[in-house]
Amino acid sequence: MKSFVSTENNQSFARHLRQALPYFEEFQGQILVFHLGVFPAPEEGSRIIEDLVLLNRAGLQIILVHGPGEPSIFSNSPSESHFNEIRRSIASANWELQTRIHSISQKVQTFSAHLIKAVPSEIHPEERRLPKGRVSGIQLDPLHEALNSNKLIIIPSFGIGEKGRLWLLDSWETSIEVASAAHAKKLVHLGTQNQAHFSRLPSNEMNTSAMRLWLEQEKIPEEAGRVWQGLLNACERGVERCHDLDSGVDGSLLQEILTPGGIGLMVTNSDYRKIRSARMSDLQRISELLGESSTEKTVVYRSREYLGQHVDDFHVFCIDEEITGCVEFHTSRDSPAALIGSLTVSASHRNQGIGRELVEAVIQEAQKREFRNLFALTMSQSSIFVQCGFEEVEPEELPDWKLKDFDYPESRVFRFKINRS
Repeated sequence: MKSFVSTENNQSFARHLRQALPYFEEFQGQILVFHLGVFPAPEEGSRIIEDLVLLNRAGLQIILVHGPGEPSIFSNSPSESHFNEIRRSIASANWELQTRIHSISQKVQTFSAHLIKAVPSEIHPEERRLPKGRVSGIQLDPLHEALNSNKLIIIPSFGIGEKGRLWLLDSWETSIEVASAAHAKKLVHLGTQNQAHFSRLPSNEMNTSAMRLWLEQEKIPEEAGRVWQGLLNACERGVERCHDLDSGVDGSLLQEILTPGGIGLMVTNSDYRKIRSARMSDLQRISELLGESSTEKTVVYRSREYLGQHVDDFHVFCIDEEITGCVEFHTSRDSPAALIGSLTVSASHRNQGIGRELVEAVIQEAQKREFRNLFALTMSQSSIFVQCGFEEVEPEELPDWKLKDFDYPESRVFRFKINRS
């Protein structure tokens, strides 16, 4: 016999579901990185691990970076025996996490491995016996392979150095490095230690400019400041949204991810980074960017005369109005095909997702203008177009208006088929 559910409860459920579904669509295929420094005990009533499992089963790509699980483990005096104690604690925490996840759902597959490369950190002379390191690189290929298989990634705060030496890493700093390198959509710090300081924030949603200014002016406790500075740093390195959540509040994670309201602090780079149409005043900077890349033989050289004639075809990527990348969207009258060219990002801003955002912006414009095919030409060996859904094709597939003046045999040709609903 079915139990009676009030109309009011049904309406409330439907309202919340309508709010949540668009967010599932937004985050499909996107990477979300979570930092868990201290593990909530099951008897504390926290359902953070359950909620992470739910998000993974819903198809979101989850990376969980964790520390030793106990905040006091680093407080002892440094020694070889202390290092072994920390190492055992991190390994135990990793095993506990996997066990709890599998007890929640046997359908979830976890993946945990030493994916972090490390080098010695600059440490205080009194701490020389404790092998602390810093992240020097991340093995992205096995990471993406596991994510594409919908595995929940668990990364312990260890790093592997030369000759297989094991280095202890700061789990929060590791989370920032992983989120930046993997071009994560979100970075979320899960904890309870900053809850008392949320009331001091001028807003629970701040862009990077406002957050930077506030941190410079305010005196806040060291640990909260370290976490919030990390959110700011990650945003400035390309992570779109960064959060500090109180993991002790039931449902805080789901509310933050799947509703417009949210709980805790969010730092966003949406006002900090933007794509806009190029202007005549941008020509000098565009010329410099293309000149840099043409020297590297990744794009075709464009003269200032050409740029002046085709400035309306260019889009630029800006960080605080500093142009750090550009792309050309070339069309021909009465042709159902358009072309991407001149995609370049300044050397100091590469590997931050800027190129991908430029390509995706052109795809959206091509869809809006109802083109059937979008082609891309590049001399680079980058896989960015494949990552954005393009397939490599022969030059003969190019539209006639481009094929007749195609004289760069070293260029690769890619095509994106646009679905017309």
